[in-house]
Amino acid sequence: MRQAKALKDRFPFLEITWMAHSEYEPILRMQPYVDDVLPWDIRKGRGTILSAIGKIRRSGFRWLYSVHRNDRSALVSAFSGIPFRIGGHKNLQFLYDFSLKEVKKEWDIKPVPEEGKFLFVPEEKKVEILDMLGGKGRPVLFCAIGASKRFKRWPAWSWSVFLDEAVSMGLQPVLLGSGREEVDLAGEILLSCSCNHEIVDMVDKLTLDQVCSLAAVSVMALGGDTGPVHMARLAGIPCIGLFTVRDPARYGHRGGNLVPIICDSPYVSYPEEPPLFQPLGTITPSRVILELQKILSK
Repeated sequence: MRQAKALKDRFPFLEITWMAHSEYEPILRMQPYVDDVLPWDIRKGRGTILSAIGKIRRSGFRWLYSVHRNDRSALVSAFSGIPFRIGGHKNLQFLYDFSLKEVKKEWDIKPVPEEGKFLFVPEEKKVEILDMLGGKGRPVLFCAIGASKRFKRWPAWSWSVFLDEAVSMGLQPVLLGSGREEVDLAGEILLSCSCNHEIVDMVDKLTLDQVCSLAAVSVMALGGDTGPVHMARLAGIPCIGLFTVRDPARYGHRGGNLVPIICDSPYVSYPEEPPLFQPLGTITPSRVILELQKILSK
């Protein structure tokens, strides 16, 4: 999103069509720097990339600008039929006419800062999500309880202790995530909370654009290495990230609005064989509460 905004800022007359997985289409259509979206539903099979390429060929695009360095993007470039193609690939650079580096220099595209607001949500969407929360009027705390792997998640007990304290501070915690495991985790968390009636459970109940809307109305976000935390950071709100690796920036978690908290004995990179224990259990609720208080005091 940062790079698309940089292009639009440099060339306001440019019409940008974004090719993306169909689940991201509603989010992209909310962005003022995106003119159209070309959705691709990978859930229907990887072969659907061929029909997507067909759509591209029929659309008459003049420029292709790819920020991904993977084989699939190179394949799209090769068969797109687009006259001028910009992108990068370690072994297939010949499938592009220009590299990203040389184009940014020639077009004078300024580096995009890591911090800032890059995810925009219309006011009516904010009103909708607040109505879903019941309109209690307290500052909303965005709590991303899940992650792709169990060892990247903060234990249920830690969440429960933290949430009880957050409610006592006058905040409105909202739990979010997706999938059966995270639904079960939310149930375990709420069972241990003394103030569970003050917590809103939205796990597996929101679409991705509604998650973005929730981030836009929240005062702060908390979570591990998971998509909703990325969204909250792009929405420009303060975020506390809980990580099991030494350098979260390696996995895209960076920016001035992110406070990273690293577990004891962190990994250099994620292990191929996930551990059976939960490393984030070494991050105490009191440590997170302290960071929360610092953020709210500002």
